[in-house]
Amino acid sequence: MKKILSLFWILTGFFMGLSQAPEKMSYQAVMRNGSGQLLANQGIAIRVSILQGSPAGAAVYSERLTGNTNANGLVSLEIGTGTILTGTFATIDWSSASYYLKTETDPAGGTNYNIVGTSQLLSVPYALYAKSAGVSGGSFTIPYSNTVNNASTLFSLINNGDGTSVEGANSTTTSSIAAVRGIVSNTAPGGFSSAVRGINNGTGGLGIGVWGSQAGSGWGVYGVTPNGLGVYGNASGNGYGVYANSNTGTGLNATSNNGIAANISIVNNANANSVLTASTVGNGTVINVSTTGTGAGILSSTAGGFGAHGITSSQSSAGIIGDNTGAGEAVVGRTTSDIAGAVVGRNDGGGYGVRGFVATNTSGTGIGVYGQVGLNNSTGRAGRFENFNNTNTDANTFEVASNGNGNIPDNTKGNAASFVLNNTNSVGAAVRGEVNTIFGNFGAAAIFGVSSGTGGRAGLFYASNPAGNGASLIALTDGNGNAITANAGKDGNGVETNIDGAGNALYAWVPSFATGRAGRFNIFNESNTSDVITVTTVGNGIAGNFKVDKVTGTSPAVRGEVNSQFANFGTAGIYGVSSGTGGYAGLFHASNPAGNGPALIAIADGNGNGITANASNTGDGVETTVDGTGSAIYAWVPNFSNGRAARFVNFNTSNTNAALTVETHSAGSLALFKSGNPGTVNVARIDNTGKGFFNGGTQNSGADVAEAFDVNGNISEYEPGDILVISTKADRTVEKSSTPYSTLVAGVYATKPGVLLTEEHIDIDISNKAPMGVIGVIPTKVCLENGKIKRGDLLVTSSKAGVAMKANLKKVKIGQVIGKALQDYDQKEVGKIQVLVNIK
Repeated sequence: MKKILSLFWILTGFFMGLSQAPEKMSYQAVMRNGSGQLLANQGIAIRVSILQGSPAGAAVYSERLTGNTNANGLVSLEIGTGTILTGTFATIDWSSASYYLKTETDPAGGTNYNIVGTSQLLSVPYALYAKSAGVSGGSFTIPYSNTVNNASTLFSLINNGDGTSVEGANSTTTSSIAAVRGIVSNTAPGGFSSAVRGINNGTGGLGIGVWGSQAGSGWGVYGVTPNGLGVYGNASGNGYGVYANSNTGTGLNATSNNGIAANISIVNNANANSVLTASTVGNGTVINVSTTGTGAGILSSTAGGFGAHGITSSQSSAGIIGDNTGAGEAVVGRTTSDIAGAVVGRNDGGGYGVRGFVATNTSGTGIGVYGQVGLNNSTGRAGRFENFNNTNTDANTFEVASNGNGNIPDNTKGNAASFVLNNTNSVGAAVRGEVNTIFGNFGAAAIFGVSSGTGGRAGLFYASNPAGNGASLIALTDGNGNAITANAGKDGNGVETNIDGAGNALYAWVPSFATGRAGRFNIFNESNTSDVITVTTVGNGIAGNFKVDKVTGTSPAVRGEVNSQFANFGTAGIYGVSSGTGGYAGLFHASNPAGNGPALIAIADGNGNGITANASNTGDGVETTVDGTGSAIYAWVPNFSNGRAARFVNFNTSNTNAALTVETHSAGSLALFKSGNPGTVNVARIDNTGKGFFNGGTQNSGADVAEAFDVNGNISEYEPGDILVISTKADRTVEKSSTPYSTLVAGVYATKPGVLLTEEHIDIDISNKAPMGVIGVIPTKVCLENGKIKRGDLLVTSSKAGVAMKANLKKVKIGQVIGKALQDYDQKEVGKIQVLVNIK
């Protein structure tokens, strides 16, 4: 057989599973290829055969095994666990002959076995051999008993493997039996003699001298003595004398009926270690002390140290905590000293000296810190907070903070702090704040209220008794400062007042002995564009009512003045705005029927207008009406002025509206124009039908008379100067001329008609019609189709569309002549000349 790979295999050991596991042998081999390289991390298949008698003997058993080599090319398999091919592994009689192991290997993991090796099994696991040979395992019978007198060890078993050297087992249910029992029978043995002694010579940290275990709820190790020590453990070095451990139960449990359950002491005066150290890495209690009697849970006394010293390094825990689950106190500190405190909280770090909090109570009656005075007629203070360091500016002497939502129905609850002087005859203050300083810095205040959120109030004063007459807030100053100074640093109001009743939201008054103002409003910032004062009402009352109540007075009720070089919108002495869908921005009413003064006088001593009016939407710039016999508008120029009585101008070139519209709903004329001094002579008139009457005739700027005609095709195809002829395709329609000497010639597309005639109404758009000039001087398109044109030549249509030419007098007929040339023309291309149009 061609050898393509070489195999180096090692049979490393066998073992026999008795009743708990199948009978099997371990097999290990290192796989290499023909070059000696390891076959690492590769799946292989091996056919194993057990041969009896010789390397070529009969196979009493064979099976197929598969597995994977590791990174070192090693494969580990168990013979007896593969796929059986022949025989039964458990029936092999290992004592009857010698046996050989034959292996056939396929490195690809299939059944092409091309690597073959055979070797003798020189040793067989004892259990397998003993099973087939019938060996009983000893020369003595059970039970066995013997008595000797020998200083040496009577029975010794040394096991160099992983098994137990000696094991004792007892399966009965009788009480007080022992699987292994050691007895010291002498009643006066030597010191430190032991019935059972366990020695572990290991120097590691996990060795055990004696290990007792119990599978139920009994004792792993149990010791009994009438006066001595039931269990004694001693550590000669730094170890533990007794070490108690439990996974889920109690590691050490000490009880006593009449004596002390546990006594722990240090008998060496020079030993500064703790008598008892208790610690936990879990979340449970380190020491749990409870009593059902009247004694103390913990009683501690000391001459110079601490009675109880609790330390914690976690913010969420406590060094000492006292719980009260009934009516008593959790922690009570008592003192009869005049200088020392019953309870002292000291802070040497950045935390708090004393902290009181309500943890779980939700009834609203819990108190974190409760200070009282007055019990048993005692006097003093319920609480006092002092700062003895005048350079301490990092923290407040007293702080009250709350994360609660407050209580809107009952504002006496849910506050960060509440101070009540509950005595109807008292003249004291619920809160008195005083600051004695020469500085007026921000925050140097007897009471400093801060609102740091997006809502809330820095201060609120509420006189809550509906029958009370006292002011909610009184601010007095005996010095030169303001009684109240209010400032809004952003968009809020410096002062906001409102009234729910019939009083005044703001009532400012000057007593009879004072000379100050009732109110003054100033803006000192030149870049501030806000209103000095804004008055608004949503009711039907007047937003601001100003009155000079004196019939002989000459002062205005309101005087508005602006001193500015700019005439921007809003720069006005009085600026009235109507922001609703109705109302007036300004209303001036001379309400006395017997009065002669005008409702409004507007005077401009400069170059500006007396009145400038503008309507930016569909309203009128100025609307005037008259209820009497006067004029709605009476514009006049005094005899010393050179101005106009009226002027109407439209400066927007794209605005197609009329600069002036005159409308009448009566039989009177639309317009009447007078002349003379005074103007009593009628010189022109337009009646209510639109007919005009002019005493001195009319004059137009155009040089021809034209009439609007429909055109054949689109009006965009036509332009001034085109020769137009009567169209035979539609009534009252014209089109460009296209044949010479046309008798249908009607006129010329006018450039600037002096009079444009039409049968349409004046409001009808006639931009899609051609203004055809029928008489007058009109620029006309001409060509040299019949020779050069001289002044006075008759013109007729040519063969070019819309273009005229010189007429041949021998050919011309009636109805073909357009008119006479007023200019010479000798250009080759089509051009325009002035023509006296007169169709003949």
